[in-house]
Amino acid sequence: MDIKLAGYNIDTSLIKDIKNQAAATPETISAAYARISRSSLSVTELRENSIAEVENARKSNDNIIFEMGHSSVAEHAVFNFDLIGVSRYLSEIIQKSRLASFTEKSQRYVTLSNDYVIPEEIENSVLKEEYTSMVEKQFNFYRKLYDAAKSMLVVDDFGGSKKLMYNRAKEDARYVLPLAMESQMGMTISARNLERLLRRLDCCDLTEASVLKEKIESLVKHIAPSLIKYTTKEDYYMNCLDMSDITQTQSNFQQVHLTDYTEDADLKILASLIFEETGGSYLKILENLKGMAKKKIGNMYNSIFCGMKAYHNPPKAFEMAEFSFQMHMSSSCFAQLKRHRMLSLIYCRNRRNFVMPELLIMTGLGMEIDSIHLETLKLYDKMEEIKKGLGDYILMNGHGVDVILKANLRELYHVSRLRSDSHAQWEIRELSLIMDQIIMRCAPFAAKYIMGKDQFQENV
Repeated sequence: MDIKLAGYNIDTSLIKDIKNQAAATPETISAAYARISRSSLSVTELRENSIAEVENARKSNDNIIFEMGHSSVAEHAVFNFDLIGVSRYLSEIIQKSRLASFTEKSQRYVTLSNDYVIPEEIENSVLKEEYTSMVEKQFNFYRKLYDAAKSMLVVDDFGGSKKLMYNRAKEDARYVLPLAMESQMGMTISARNLERLLRRLDCCDLTEASVLKEKIESLVKHIAPSLIKYTTKEDYYMNCLDMSDITQTQSNFQQVHLTDYTEDADLKILASLIFEETGGSYLKILENLKGMAKKKIGNMYNSIFCGMKAYHNPPKAFEMAEFSFQMHMSSSCFAQLKRHRMLSLIYCRNRRNFVMPELLIMTGLGMEIDSIHLETLKLYDKMEEIKKGLGDYILMNGHGVDVILKANLRELYHVSRLRSDSHAQWEIRELSLIMDQIIMRCAPFAAKYIMGKDQFQENV
């Protein structure tokens, strides 16, 4: 066996020191790997040839990826980006990319200053002064709430360390911060998914999205022109449903509601596991399991879970069971949920509703929060008259988001391990614990150990 390290991401300051700058492109990796299936040369030789003939490598990529349709070749090229000064609002659009990695500055652990985005659309508008005044008011109130929440925790003899106390005060005070607030993140993304991200940004009718698209594209186009090619919006992405005959309904603000699930999930997962080992007819296996005593089913699951640790995923067969929920949460909570990018998430903002942390109510400043909420909504309506979607900049982290979530049981185990844990932020933990209970009722055997890391370590 001969294992070679083909390449890895390095800092751009080191790349600049490479003598042959033309060869300093991830396209050579993509081109070499694309040729593996049809060449008698070793993969090492293919890489060497690609580096020696970059233009030929680019032509090969163009043919294989865009003419023949083997888009996965572009996934071998990976880029790292520092995204600094983007709004929290735009970060949600960026992080829709499912097969990419993001690490964002946390509003939970960092005390925030008055850094926010002023949309270009209102830069020369009469609304600019009202906008900046409103955002400054939100930031000032954030600091007031932060101090009040710390004092409240001291009075209540908060049991944790001073650091934990400060973090708890921060994570609740941030509910009044606007989505216009500047954020920063590290992004790791393949060329294939970067091309998709650039198209998504191009579809967004906001100047901030257009500026980000232009900046990213200017950085990568000359490095990997054969991998990142179609970056402009198309009519296909702009299609809109005719909703003239659709009756609009109001959300009932229910935190978690099960909308659909796989019936006989316990048996279907078990049948899939047996099929994987024995083959034969899946339907016949399922039929036999339906006639089996529950105690025997339970014993079979006990053998599956035997030796399971908190960091283990259940077997892949657990993906045969799916659950769909409609959920209501704050924008702050949704920012955490969307990190689970393998979930199917469809969402819309519910700006009329505001999630109020209990700690903030205890400070006695609830009426001031309500007042700022109403002022925010008035400005939101004015901004929406300029351009649809523009008003979201002024909305706060506490404003509501209605979400449809669909996921298989294997992925929901992962969500629960993180979000049902005692260290999780309180709002997403509440939602996760409710989901756990619903899932366990639907699949009592397969979901036996769906719980946070802390509970798992105590009970297993």
